[in-house]
Amino acid sequence: MIDYLKKNKQGIYLYGGSLLAFILLIILAVSSLNGSPLDSTINQFDNKTALDLGFATIAWYAIFILTGIVIGATLSYFEFKKVGWDTEKLFDGLLFGVPLSIIGARLYYVIFDPNPHYETFMDVINITNGGLAIHGAVITALVFLIFFTKKKKIDFWVMADMIAIGFLVGQIVGRWGNFMNGEAHGPVIESQFILNILPNFIKTNMTTSTGTIIHPTFFYEGLWNFTGLVFLLITRRFKLFKVGDMIGLYLIWYGLGRGLIIEPLRTDPLYIFGLKANIVLSLSLFAGGGVLLLILKRIIFKDQKYYKEMLVTHEDNPI
Repeated sequence: MIDYLKKNKQGIYLYGGSLLAFILLIILAVSSLNGSPLDSTINQFDNKTALDLGFATIAWYAIFILTGIVIGATLSYFEFKKVGWDTEKLFDGLLFGVPLSIIGARLYYVIFDPNPHYETFMDVINITNGGLAIHGAVITALVFLIFFTKKKKIDFWVMADMIAIGFLVGQIVGRWGNFMNGEAHGPVIESQFILNILPNFIKTNMTTSTGTIIHPTFFYEGLWNFTGLVFLLITRRFKLFKVGDMIGLYLIWYGLGRGLIIEPLRTDPLYIFGLKANIVLSLSLFAGGGVLLLILKRIIFKDQKYYKEMLVTHEDNPI
């Protein structure tokens, strides 16, 4: 165990530091709460604003989204070095990929919004109160990645595997912006078991004006994604998965969790042809697409290396 800790010292610092920064941000955000955003007296409170500069305000939602992007980008930076790639290419990708993904996330939300209220172009691009859908971001990012990796002459599958980790990190961190906005929740909790195990500060902020506590689906999704993240971070250092497998596994894991667990509980769903869009697309495009990807890869790309074999060095690697 001691030898393992010594060999993976850099990884422990990297992931441990990221986790600590995330926890401290949650503590800071929660300490600013001055009333449940679900309370009927919402006008007395403002849990959405982190900083009021007078001439502009900065929302907690934006801070959590950006923090997720920064942590994901930091992990990708060190992974770029592990495979011997020029890290400048990563920064080029972030420069274009992040804005495009945010645009994709917003357009997805606007297209499938069951209660459209967009009268002007500014209404369409206004994300100050939320209104981003991760499905749109993932789809946009993967399409962008096809062109970007071809232009930069780097392996699409390896890059996609790195992006899978970034997606999970961004989703875990970003969901806490929904918590501060009092959105992305489910119906009233009927299970006493769930009430007993939920942290008090979450129950407080998920309490309605009638005194009932509603399902914090953002929290459930975060736990589901965290489990998937830990699994991928550990297994990618062994000869279990070949390049491109992790993006497929991510799509399957997230698709099943979102389609079968989270979305059925959500009270603010997006719709497509009268059906909950995120259930349909999570199970078909994500989970189904992930399964199809893994199958086709083994038929078309038979001689791919294991992800571990792509690393420049196999010793002293982060988890």
